[in-house]
Amino acid sequence: MNKDTLYVVLPCYNEEDNIENLIKAWNMEERKLFEKGLLLKFVIVDDGSGDNTLNIAERLKKSYSNITILKHKENKGLGEAINTGISYAVSQEEKGYLCIMDSDMTHEPYYIFSMVNKLKKEKLHCVIASRYRKGSKIEGLSLYRKLLSYGARIVYTLTLRIPNVRDYTCGYRLYTLESLRTLSEKHGGKLVAEKGFACMMELLVRINNEGFKIAEVPFVLKYQLKGGASKMNVWRTVSRSLILLARL
Repeated sequence: MNKDTLYVVLPCYNEEDNIENLIKAWNMEERKLFEKGLLLKFVIVDDGSGDNTLNIAERLKKSYSNITILKHKENKGLGEAINTGISYAVSQEEKGYLCIMDSDMTHEPYYIFSMVNKLKKEKLHCVIASRYRKGSKIEGLSLYRKLLSYGARIVYTLTLRIPNVRDYTCGYRLYTLESLRTLSEKHGGKLVAEKGFACMMELLVRINNEGFKIAEVPFVLKYQLKGGASKMNVWRTVSRSLILLARL
């Protein structure tokens, strides 16, 4: 049976506490993915890390043949890291899927199976691991951050009204390579213009505007598993998101 490729794009900025454990967690699922017709490949995008992330990634590459490392000499932001990772994957002319996730251990790899199953069964182009579906849960996050997240979700939902979407900003998503190639060609290889975390909403809007089908699966965000400090400036992300909403 011919296998489809599953690219896992991991944007990394100072993730020395997490990247090795995350790669190992994914590779524990490799056999099961293979049995389901998927070849697992990693694209680690080091976004100008100032810690030991790149050295750890290069050491892991010596042990695992399914790792590609892409480097930014300086920190360019999540949006540019995503552009770099997607551009590489779609240029390989392979059939299959691309998963983007946070590299801080808060997104567990085994949810990929429910995401792939839903995408195939419903012939979708994008599946979001959603924090706001029945069965979803947010663990380890302060009440303040939870309230801010819920408030932002309401604003995004009322403004954008993308069918079947409740979680506009979660970084854990699965896309078809075909849909990303279409977007990449249309936008000259630069799928998002936003440099910060608001890029996730921007990419979702572009997927929807192209007429691609989107749905969600529930997942549990385990913030307590996060190693190292948060890279997100909450108020900067909120302000950039509001500016983006006004522009869309």
